[in-house]
Amino acid sequence: MNKFLTTTAVIALALAGAHVSARAADVKEVQMLHWWTSGGEAAALNVLKQDLSKEGFAWKDVPVAGGGGDAAMTALKAMVAAGTYPTASQMLGYTVLD
Repeated sequence: MNKFLTTTAVIALALAGAHVSARAADVKEVQMLHWWTSGGEAAALNVLKQDLSKEGFAWKDVPVAGGGGDAAMTALKAMVAAGTYPTASQMLGYTVLD
């Protein structure tokens, strides 16, 4: 029985991974929620934007001012609740649990 459950779980994960990979291939725009809004931070983001552009992706900023990220996390939670979440978000490791 355990072998059956393990095999089923592996197949389910493989199918989910294939779905995510196929979905990621369809995405041509990356919406990035972040709080890097000061001059130096914006310059760092421009490097990421340029790298994504070379890969054929458009970058859409979703900036939320506030150095600590609290306002951004509040915005992210609201976006997720509304079903309009960004493609990517700047997060601190421990806030992922929330």
